[in-house]
Amino acid sequence: MRQRIATVVVALGVGVAICALAATALAGTAAAPKSTNGKPVQLVASGLMVPTSFAFGDGAVFEGDGGNSTKLPNGGLYVLKSGKATKVSTALAFVAGQEFHAGTLYVSGVTIGSSGPEFQILALKGWNGSTFTSQGPIYTAPKGFQGFNGLAFGADGRLYVGVDVGLLDNNDHGPASTSPYLYDILSMNTSGGDVKVFASGIRQPWQMAFPAGSDSPFVSDLGQDAAVKNPPDFLLRVKAGQDYGFPKCNSTKASACKGFAKPLKLFPPHTDVGGVVIIGKTVYLSEFGFAAPLRPAAVASLPISGTGSPKLLVDDVPKGYQIIGLGENAGYLYLGVTNQKSGSVYRVKA
Repeated sequence: MRQRIATVVVALGVGVAICALAATALAGTAAAPKSTNGKPVQLVASGLMVPTSFAFGDGAVFEGDGGNSTKLPNGGLYVLKSGKATKVSTALAFVAGQEFHAGTLYVSGVTIGSSGPEFQILALKGWNGSTFTSQGPIYTAPKGFQGFNGLAFGADGRLYVGVDVGLLDNNDHGPASTSPYLYDILSMNTSGGDVKVFASGIRQPWQMAFPAGSDSPFVSDLGQDAAVKNPPDFLLRVKAGQDYGFPKCNSTKASACKGFAKPLKLFPPHTDVGGVVIIGKTVYLSEFGFAAPLRPAAVASLPISGTGSPKLLVDDVPKGYQIIGLGENAGYLYLGVTNQKSGSVYRVKA
């Protein structure tokens, strides 16, 4: 499931090819999806590509974009205002996750250096309505690293970020020794120092969200693309020091998972659980819909306990479109809808 959401980064000398998320690209503009609670689904902005994440701060709505180029990367950071999306000048070529924290926007993604892609976490400060007056990396991943996913801040003030799988070496399920921090969630301070492994054995911790006052995040975890038949997807409630056992344990064989941490919720194969948002005692999840029409794109909710079956909040997404990014601000859910060539952002009251 790596290629359902992740960019594929291939070094080409000093150049790089960052391919858009793997799915059939369809032309055209998506009609708005529909809500099940009777609230209108409102268009926030169009003219985007692959919205992966959202952040809210300094009176602005920021969208992280994966881009849609199969040659040089063309994603980055956008500000959404009055129905328009305007690219913010940054070094970012791809954005996976972001969060506004204590007046600073922290972003995980890819920048392009002289020798190719660099996986970095950037801190951006001083938003003046059109740009950030101060921006730069707080952490650059070591050689052989495979990519960052979403990030979030815990109640302890530390930044937590998921590590991606196989962006450079096309690894779907190999041993963790194939690259630094593979299958881990990391934590660090706001300067990018004191880096620690928070949890391990998680194939692809894509996005995460912390309940208020907690250091135990909800994390979406995507199962394998290959090697096994019908691996499930997961929602995890991760605690410090836990090991979920991947690649030995992928929850297709109970005996292989003995002694490892258990997922909070298992989902059918190719559910493509992506964005994670918490409002009060409810967790909202986006389902990408790459396996449509069997598993169409949607937004569903669960009680924070994880009990019961997911309830649909948003469905009837136009054929060929996915919901990748999911964000929350002032009680509204923000949805990143894309067909891998063009994307739009909608919002609906939860």
